[in-house]
Amino acid sequence: MNGVLAVVAHPDDETLGCGGALALHSSKGGETAVLCLTCNPPSRKSEIINAVKKLGIQSMNVWDEFEILTSKETVRRIAEVIVSLKPKAVITHLPFDYHVDHRATYNLVKEAVEWAAHTTIYPEAWCVKRMLLMEVNTLIPTPHVLVDITSVFEMKLMALLEHRSQNQKLSWGYYRDLLIKKGELRGIQGGCSQAEAYIIEPLTENSPFFPLKASNNILGGEST
Repeated sequence: MNGVLAVVAHPDDETLGCGGALALHSSKGGETAVLCLTCNPPSRKSEIINAVKKLGIQSMNVWDEFEILTSKETVRRIAEVIVSLKPKAVITHLPFDYHVDHRATYNLVKEAVEWAAHTTIYPEAWCVKRMLLMEVNTLIPTPHVLVDITSVFEMKLMALLEHRSQNQKLSWGYYRDLLIKKGELRGIQGGCSQAEAYIIEPLTENSPFFPLKASNNILGGEST
């Protein structure tokens, strides 16, 4: 794959948090995938399927769990998805998000990213190069990255409309207004019309189980 994998807690998180970045990457020929850890109620599965199609995302996996299961088994399952898809970048939630499921998902994904790189566990272990943390409802105080999503903003808005149950739950238009106003705020900061904000999560590469543990390149990445 060598593209982008978003691991989210609930249907609609993929659209509100990183839908623009995923649509933009796909529109440029890049590979994108979404792993959603819960689907409660089950009727929301059709909503995320339709939303992902609107965003042009190529691969999606929705688990049937009704709640986030914070266990070693969940870490293993996420790690196996990472090893299978081999994404260059992983996007997930903030560790300080107001929603307990979002915080739990961050911890699970951070752990899974590390375990996916262990050569003693996986014959074809995979080391993720970049981990980005997105904002859904809770805002990032000081973003590290602003992604200009102006060209795909309408795709993101159309994807949000597919999440009918959530939009009906807050029928005064909360999610639509949040998506638009948050995009405008980040757009002002980024010198464009609409943008998304992210934090770069540092990843270690010095575990004894990693295939590459050191570099002679101060800029990072492979040795030169």
